[in-house]
Parts: sequence; structure tokens; C-alpha cells
Amino acid sequence: MKKEPNILIVDDSEEMIWVLANVLEKAGLSVDAVTNGKDAIEYLQCHTEIRVVILDYQLPDMSGLLVLDHIKPKGACFEVIVITGHGTDEIRSKCYDGGACAFMEKPFDINHLVVMCKQALREKEGIMDQVKEILHPVPCTLFI
Repeated sequence: MKKEPNILIVDDSEEMIWVLANVLEKAGLSVDAVTNGKDAIEYLQCHTEIRVVILDYQLPDMSGLLVLDHIKPKGACFEVIVITGHGTDEIRSKCYDGGACAFMEKPFDINHLVVMCKQALREKEGIMDQVKEILHPVPCTLFI
């Protein structure tokens, strides 16, 4: 039985999706993918289990920056790693300002991406555990 995905790949290249998904799954991560910005926005509204989004900057229907504006409100429960083959310092800066935790230019070291995903997952899971404790405190018995 496949576990729920916790990483979403957003890229219009089926080949890139295939490579990223295979490497991430071999590293023990669970992945799903969409090929455009509109689908990414809709997917993230319905799938709260996602903790990392790997977002291509250049998509067919909108820029990754526009997607980032829609999906990264304050307090979002996932991190965004932007990948691009057309990076500039201005784009990098705008992505970080928009809430991305990382920006990688293609070609990039896929092992570094795996490490970044695992690190982001650990950080987000730690935060989610803290939220659960606050919302659902462990009952305790007071002995007098």
C-alpha cells in the first residue's frame, strides 16, 4: 500500500517529473506531481498532507512566482523549493521574498535536492507535532 504523498512536484516536463519522482521515491519519500500552476493550486487546496513543493519557475499557464503567491500564505504547512533553467538574481530574490525556502538552477545536484526535501520534511513534521500538542494536549491525571 502506497503512503500518502508528502512532496508535490510541479513541472511541465514529464521527463523531469519522472526523474525527480524516481530519485525521491528511491530515497524513501512519497511523491505526487502536476504539470501546471492551476492544477498545483487546486491540488494543494485539497491535499493538506503535502509538506514540500518542488516548483518549476517556468510553467505553461503561469509563472512559478504567481503560483507561489497563491500557495504560500503566511502559516502554510509546506516548504517550497523553486527550480528553474532560466534563473536570474531578480527571479531568485522574488522567489525568496514570496516564501520559497530554496532556489535551484538546472542542472542541479539531485542528491542536494533529496537532502533539502528530507530536511524540510523533518522541520515541518516537528512543527506539526508541536501544533498537535497545543491543539490536543495529552490528558493528565492530578493526584492529590
